[in-house]
Amino acid sequence: MKKLWVIDFDNGGSATKSSYYPDNDNIKCWEPWVYMKGERTAYNYPGTHDRTMKIMQFALEEHENLWGVLITGIDLWDSVATNCMRIQDLGLSKDGIEAADNRGAGSNERIQNQWDWAIRVTRFHQLTAVCRALVKRGVRVFWETHMKDVYKNGKVSTSDGQPAWEKSSAGYMYQIVHCRREDVIEEGDVVSSAFTATFEKSKTDATLQGQRRTILTTRQNEKPNFMGLPELERL
Repeated sequence: MKKLWVIDFDNGGSATKSSYYPDNDNIKCWEPWVYMKGERTAYNYPGTHDRTMKIMQFALEEHENLWGVLITGIDLWDSVATNCMRIQDLGLSKDGIEAADNRGAGSNERIQNQWDWAIRVTRFHQLTAVCRALVKRGVRVFWETHMKDVYKNGKVSTSDGQPAWEKSSAGYMYQIVHCRREDVIEEGDVVSSAFTATFEKSKTDATLQGQRRTILTTRQNEKPNFMGLPELERL
């Protein structure tokens, strides 16, 4: 049986596997993060970029044994590309803490030229290129990302968010599915929730374009009802 590999930036893959598929040896979760040995910062961003690309190149070699590859937290990969640009490519920061300071305080400098941001885009899409190569070889590739926070009247709006990734990514997607939670509130308490999936883009099956499905419902003191998204099998 072919395998599903998870490149697990946000630990969602390993948490799901341990909770629901603990005995399924056909699901393998890869740790993409490389950690620093010092005390100042946790992540080695250039090392993480290199490790991720090595894992994906290994996936290319193993494509005949793979059913699919899931990459969780693509927005975190975007942050890896941004930090690599500042730390390694432009030499504006020495580590992730300095890279996060966009005020340009101390020796940490602001990015002066718009063209420099193309370095980040190029680093980000190195992953895109390998994913497209896997798709050409018959491997299903899934990206999972969080949504950008959109503020309305001083509060975060949960209805108008856009995927948090490099903005040109949508052009490479055959399908884009937005998942949301809608709560029913009575007397200030959440009594039930419905989790929905909307096909914002469906390039290979036009009948799904704009369609919304309920994939999970929960209600207080009752068992959850999971319907899943069987339409994905058609894509």
